[in-house]
Amino acid sequence: MEQEEKQIIELCKQFAEKADELETKAFNDKVYQENEFNKDFNKLFNEYCYGKQNRTISGLNFGQPPRYSTLKESNNHKIEQLTKTRYQVSFDVKPKWKSIRFILDKRNGNWKLIRFETYVGISRHSKNIGEELWRKHKL
Repeated sequence: MEQEEKQIIELCKQFAEKADELETKAFNDKVYQENEFNKDFNKLFNEYCYGKQNRTISGLNFGQPPRYSTLKESNNHKIEQLTKTRYQVSFDVKPKWKSIRFILDKRNGNWKLIRFETYVGISRHSKNIGEELWRKHKL
């Protein structure tokens, strides 16, 4: 595996860990959730992610376990180059429906996340029979 690919995988793990820490802190501290969380999340987002349209704060439920917690359970990850400037990193977990994958773009020489996806199942309809289905989410 190339050095750049290792850095991309590490970037995904770092974002997930930091986002989960913020969500856990907000879950346990309502004052923080109401007053400081948005500022901290925006700072994290700007460091690791692209695009305001890819950002969600209202979508967080501040629940337990946090949104990306299954990455800690993953012993298997795959990285796939989709284009020169786009990678997909999958973190496989058992059961499969807990699996998560991140999509990253490279702009101005920097890799950043643009969205994450969760595993839904196997297609049983139309021309895509047998293909894996993934639901797209904002970060």
